[in-house]
Amino acid sequence: MKKLCFYINSDWYFSLHWKERAVAAIDSGYQVHVICNFSSDDERRSLELLGLITHNSNMSEQSLNPFFLMKDVYRSCKILKEISPDIIHCITIKACIIGGLYSKIYNKNLVLSFVGLGRVFSSEVIVYKLLKKIVTKLYAWISKKKNVFFIFEHENDRCEIVNRTGIDINKTFVINGAGVNLSDFNYVEEDDREIPVVLFAGRLIWSKGLKDLIDAKIALREQGVDFVLDVAGFIVKNDPDSIPQSLIEDWSCKGIIRWLGKSNNVSELIKKSNIIALPSVYAEGVPRILIEAAAIGRATIAYDTGGCGSIIKNNETGYLIEKSNFPELLDKLQVLLVDIELRKEFGKRASIKAVDGFSSKKVIETTLGIYKNLIANY
Repeated sequence: MKKLCFYINSDWYFSLHWKERAVAAIDSGYQVHVICNFSSDDERRSLELLGLITHNSNMSEQSLNPFFLMKDVYRSCKILKEISPDIIHCITIKACIIGGLYSKIYNKNLVLSFVGLGRVFSSEVIVYKLLKKIVTKLYAWISKKKNVFFIFEHENDRCEIVNRTGIDINKTFVINGAGVNLSDFNYVEEDDREIPVVLFAGRLIWSKGLKDLIDAKIALREQGVDFVLDVAGFIVKNDPDSIPQSLIEDWSCKGIIRWLGKSNNVSELIKKSNIIALPSVYAEGVPRILIEAAAIGRATIAYDTGGCGSIIKNNETGYLIEKSNFPELLDKLQVLLVDIELRKEFGKRASIKAVDGFSSKKVIETTLGIYKNLIANY
């Protein structure tokens, strides 16, 4: 039995974006291991019940401290050596670099996934600019392996990394995000409400754009246009970009937002909403919330960052706004709030687009095909 090992920073991120592919790999005959920082025993047990073999890396996810990095390298390489996988699938930058180094030394089949380029490639902070140079050189070095494959969530990221590193484009592939299970996220026409509901769902970090939605709510209310702003997500610990929980609670107490906390049933939240908004300035992949919203048939509005344009077709399925252009965000959000028939039409078109190009079935088949190709040829 061939061994496949997923190596990733966070347990919640693996469960949200990769669990379906891991279970499909088990069904295809692989023994599947997961290495990540398990912050929740419940999350770990739920994966083990699905047949996955879990390993806690205790990785310091956000830290740039060289001492912690060396500990991460030692612990992770020790686990990888014990597993001795036939394929290592690395996700997120730190895992890609450590897993890439290990696979280079021990000549393991390697898949690297770029789920958006993140702060390392988008931030103008000096430390991140320095990291970008180092990471770029390491990617170029790792790419010289014969048995390596690079997966991107959208074409813009592939072009940037290929141009920066000189990676052979034949070693790359674009898969449109994590996909969506169309049985769970099926089209449901929105309910007519006297006061529309706008849903923001995601990590509660400043760069995801929640503050712009709050400012939009306040500005539009002064113009006589009101909406309920539902906020679902979780506080990110040990991240300088995290929105403090005290501020979230303050916004909730003042009635600016309706704070829903972390949700295990996002499809129901989307169905109870009229518009899904993500004014993120973060270097996104293809945000899952936008794919899920499209599948259910909701108009979406987002800044044109990362892969948001892969799922939103401007003025057809929603509005794609120039990054950080708050006046345009305000204007287009007002259009969606006021014009019920327009947003319903956007939602219908969005659902068709999701069915055609973003089903999890297609994502799983393509990913398993890459594993099969590596095993067969190397």
